[in-house]
Amino acid sequence: MVAKPKTFEDILRTSVEKMAVPLGALSSLSTIVMMVAISIDVVARNTAGEPIPGLLELSEMALVATVFLGIAYAGTTNAHVSVDLLTSKLPTKSRRMIAGLMWLLGSGMIVWFIMSTFDRAIQSTEMSEVTLGLVVWPIWPARWLIVIGYVAFLIVALANAYLSFRNEPLLGEDEDALANDEAQDSSSTGQHVIAPEVDGTEKKS
Repeated sequence: MVAKPKTFEDILRTSVEKMAVPLGALSSLSTIVMMVAISIDVVARNTAGEPIPGLLELSEMALVATVFLGIAYAGTTNAHVSVDLLTSKLPTKSRRMIAGLMWLLGSGMIVWFIMSTFDRAIQSTEMSEVTLGLVVWPIWPARWLIVIGYVAFLIVALANAYLSFRNEPLLGEDEDALANDEAQDSSSTGQHVIAPEVDGTEKKS
C-alpha cells in the first residue's frame, strides 16, 4: 500500500496540534496543582485555624495557567462552545465561509489582546510586580503565561480560518463528517457524488 502524500493542510494541522498538546498538558497539570493547593489550604484553615502562606498565591497562578494555556488546545480539539442554530441549515460551503470569517475576525481580536497583555507583561517585569499578601509572590510570570496562551490561540485561529476557506475539516473535526455533509448537500441538489475510498486499497477487476 502506497502512503498518501502529505498536503500542506496535513502539515499545518499536525504542526499546530504538536504546538498545542504540550500547552494542554501543562494546563491539566496546573488544574491538579490548583486543586491540591486549595484542598490543603482548606484543611489547614479548618484544623489549625490559619491558612498556609503561599498556597493562595500558588493557586491563583495555577488558575491563570489552566485557563490561558488551555485555550489553544481546546481550539485544536474543537472543544470551544459554538452555536450553530442558524448556520446548521446552510450548505456546507456556506458554513465554511462563515466559520472562516468568524475565525478571521477572532484572530483580529486576539491580536489586540496580545498587544495589550504584552505591554502589561513588560511593565510588570520591569517593576518586578509582586502580591501584597502573606507571601511576596511574583506576578509577572503569570502575565507572560497570558501572552503565551494568546499567541498559541492566534496560531490556532489563523489555521482554522485557512482550513475553513479551503473547505477542509477544522482542527479537531472528523473528516468523515465533513464528507457526509457534502454528500448530503449534493443529494439535496440532485447531484451524484462518489465518496472517495479511505482505506487505501485497490479493487481488482
